Amino acid sequence: MMRTWRERLAGACLLWGLLAAGVHAADAVPLKGLSYAPPPAWVDAQVVPLDAAAPAEGLSQGRHYLLADEQVRVAGSTLTDYHHVATRAVNERGVEDIANVQIRFDPSYQTLTVHRIEVRRAGRVVSRVAPGALKLLQREASLESLIFDGRLTAHVALHDVRVGDIVETVYSVQGSNPVFGGRRFGSFDFDWGVPVAYRHARLLWPQGRPLHWKLHNGAQAASVTEASGELDHRWRLREVPARLVDENSPGWYDPYAWAEWGEFEDWSAVARWALPLYRLPAGPLPAVDREVARIAATTADPEQRLLAALRFVQREVRYLGIEMGTNSHAPHAPELVLQRRFGDCKDKTLLSLALLRGLGIPARPALVHTSLRQATAERLPTPWAFNHVLVQADLGGQRVWLDPTRAPQAGKGVAQWVQADFGRALLVDADTRELVPMAGLEARALKRELHAVLDASTGFDKPATLTVTTRTQGEAAEVLRDALATTARQDLQKQYLDFYAASYPGLTVDQPFTTRDDLDANTLELVEHYRMPSYWVRNDKLARWTGELEVPDLHEWLRRPKGLNRQGPLALRHPVDFKLVSEFRLPQTWDIKPDNVLVEDPAFTLRREESWRDRNTIVLTDRYETRADHVDASGMQRYVAQLDKARTGVSYNLYHQDAAVPAPATLGGDSPHWLPLVVGLLALSGLGVLTRRLYLWDPQPAALPPWGHAIDGLGGWLWLPLIGLAATLFTTGKTLLAALPALTVQAWSGLTLSSSPTYHALWAPLLLAELVANLTIMAGALLLLVLMLKRRSNMPRIYIGWMLFVAIVTLGDALASQIIPTLSEQWTAKDAGAAVRTWLSAWIWIAYFRRSDRVRRTFMRRLGHGQASAAQSGSASPA
Repeated sequence: MMRTWRERLAGACLLWGLLAAGVHAADAVPLKGLSYAPPPAWVDAQVVPLDAAAPAEGLSQGRHYLLADEQVRVAGSTLTDYHHVATRAVNERGVEDIANVQIRFDPSYQTLTVHRIEVRRAGRVVSRVAPGALKLLQREASLESLIFDGRLTAHVALHDVRVGDIVETVYSVQGSNPVFGGRRFGSFDFDWGVPVAYRHARLLWPQGRPLHWKLHNGAQAASVTEASGELDHRWRLREVPARLVDENSPGWYDPYAWAEWGEFEDWSAVARWALPLYRLPAGPLPAVDREVARIAATTADPEQRLLAALRFVQREVRYLGIEMGTNSHAPHAPELVLQRRFGDCKDKTLLSLALLRGLGIPARPALVHTSLRQATAERLPTPWAFNHVLVQADLGGQRVWLDPTRAPQAGKGVAQWVQADFGRALLVDADTRELVPMAGLEARALKRELHAVLDASTGFDKPATLTVTTRTQGEAAEVLRDALATTARQDLQKQYLDFYAASYPGLTVDQPFTTRDDLDANTLELVEHYRMPSYWVRNDKLARWTGELEVPDLHEWLRRPKGLNRQGPLALRHPVDFKLVSEFRLPQTWDIKPDNVLVEDPAFTLRREESWRDRNTIVLTDRYETRADHVDASGMQRYVAQLDKARTGVSYNLYHQDAAVPAPATLGGDSPHWLPLVVGLLALSGLGVLTRRLYLWDPQPAALPPWGHAIDGLGGWLWLPLIGLAATLFTTGKTLLAALPALTVQAWSGLTLSSSPTYHALWAPLLLAELVANLTIMAGALLLLVLMLKRRSNMPRIYIGWMLFVAIVTLGDALASQIIPTLSEQWTAKDAGAAVRTWLSAWIWIAYFRRSDRVRRTFMRRLGHGQASAAQSGSASPA
């Protein structure tokens, strides 16, 4: 069976040494089981659609499958599997692929008959493979997984194959693995990851012999006819498009259309088939019995005996599968396995059962599928529904699931032991009727807790240290323990350093990491020590220090997945329980209000709690927990949006500023913050409307006394407000330009975020009010200049209102300067004097414009009427 734990580098090296002493992985072997003959008479030969056009999408490796024909015939105990495949090379890469023909079979119970292999060009056959041209190679396809299955590969390299040529391969494989006891089963695929012009599938089955079917993913039922005592099941599909599966899909996800067929009526029948394969010998097993006696002498506790037996098999019997012939599903004898000290999942399971029988602990094999998990129940009951076997033991009325193929496990008792969980299992027992649930999600939960301490308390321009303590338990502890056992410490140290250096530039190792492994509790602690030249980053333009509270370990779980436009589900590691406590020790004291974060999604939950200790240490406690093992394609947008929300929620910057509002000499820096930008644009729009309406406002001029008359031109004291308005445009514009850097994203965040040491609740409204006020003052000054030069009748009243507004703004600035600490510290007598002068000037000019005879006689013009009428002006001579 398939090896399901992890490949071990040491085991692979050992295997290569074993091969060097024997047969090489691709050596030619005698032509055993290979022959040449015409197709069987029962085969219904299909015509290759030579004129099929290659589709625009879906082609792979430069080839186009024109025909995929498979015909299976079961007659008595004989199964014959006939194949006819025709492939066209559409480019040079396709020529390389189709010119190398390979056919695999198991010579221990199968024979291969080659009917023909030929090359077609422009509709005619240009070459055929002569009998004897094929070579048999022993190519162990599962060598990297430490599995030998003994299968052979018939191989031939075709001559003179060109772009556009078609290679047809026609052959039959006869025979079935005797391990299945004469019961036949199989499947037909109806689409693949590449397009197929014509798919033909056929099953000839003896009439009256039980047959069971399972159609998957919309596969159509076969058309069935009867002839000569056989049922003829057929499928014909034309122009089958490619079906692509997204990367990072769950192992149980299978969107392809296909059909299963077989003789096993239910799961109970499969369990009865497997029962004799795992039946222990009745007589004594000397080597096994000696190990049983040793374990029994150490403890009488059934729980400790169980764990001791499993640990012995995990530790003393290395993984290596000799799965030739019937041993693809049948285990080797326990005595032989113990003698060899190697075996696959079947061998290690049967040896474990032998030990447990001798120790008086009831146990049985459990068949599972490591990828399908719960989806195993959706398959047709056959031995192919499983790819792994492990041990289910009874301990005090509790079912315990243990995998002898894992690396030696830690844990004082079953409570600390990581039990196996692959969703559903078939117990190899006479009483089995259905698949049963296994240990459950908690058994394989990945639990990890990190405590990161960043000490930057010595100063803003001083070195800082980072200490990361990782505490793991259960599954997470075993993963870390395996990494420590299989990877050089210096390599691990570099991996860890590179990971954190991506967040903290200049990071170096202060001292090598240390570990503390509690095998009884099955916990493992790893402590890393780093140093950095400086944690804080200086921004001279904004006159401040910035510190980013990074949480890179949490960001790993919140990373955006690749390929958001998916057709199928996205696989998630589940269950995960990750806790991160980040402690940042800061210089000086800070006055920041704690802020918590909660993001909930059907796939995960993220909680952040923020607290302060002694006003100079911030503690961020993050908890990330998964709630599902996948995200459906329809939920990807929601999932990604929640990930983005979570990443934004845990982003945390600290700012320490030299001044309340930075005022660099240039307008460089980052982009403007959206809020003041929007408020400014809205203010400009409103001021534009208001200014236009005030300009069009055309009131009657003030009435003149009988002796008064209109004055042409400006004179007297009116030159002073005219100069003042022009100066106001210049000074207010300069103030606005100087304040613009404070309205950028960085500066605005530094003043208005609760995480900033200069934060105050009034900063945001004050800055926005100042922006609107300055724009209003500038717009008013510009309008008044125009009205004054035109000597419009509405000018005096607008000027009085404008001066009142300036006085109120000045008063508001003074009050804000006393409320906000950073402003009150900078408020001086000079500032107070300037405010008093502004108020006095405002009241003086307001009184002058209300009472001055010159003002009344100067601003007489109306919009569209020119000079006021003589009747209104009077006829007296000028004063």
